[in-house]
Amino acid sequence: MEITEIQRYQIALERLKQLSDIKFGKPLLIQTLMGNLRVLHSNHIGYFKYISTKKSWEIALTDGSFVRLKGNLRAKNLCAYNDRFIQIHQSYIINIQYLCMIQNNHCIMYPPFHHINELCISQKYKKVLTTYFYQL
Repeated sequence: MEITEIQRYQIALERLKQLSDIKFGKPLLIQTLMGNLRVLHSNHIGYFKYISTKKSWEIALTDGSFVRLKGNLRAKNLCAYNDRFIQIHQSYIINIQYLCMIQNNHCIMYPPFHHINELCISQKYKKVLTTYFYQL
């Protein structure tokens, strides 16, 4: 028996509904560079990094892997998706739940992102980040 495109779509929607269980929060449905759809939860995302040479965003996941997104996304779209995603630099958006402290304009993250030292905070985004961080 062959599965039609409509049936595949219905199966994918059903899986998405299952994944949107309250304990996981609202899932993020992303399209990868290769055109595949992937469902991620915000607690699996540590930060987003913009790769200027490739003109696309990359997601750092808790399992140590990276997922590159299609190039047509903007930072404001990523930040608007979930209030945990805060832009700290033109090229970086962090998941605030992994932010341990702010030290010398750098974000110190909780594991598994504690070894990342490239998360610099630019002056443009520092006030918003510190205000949000201290409200937690």
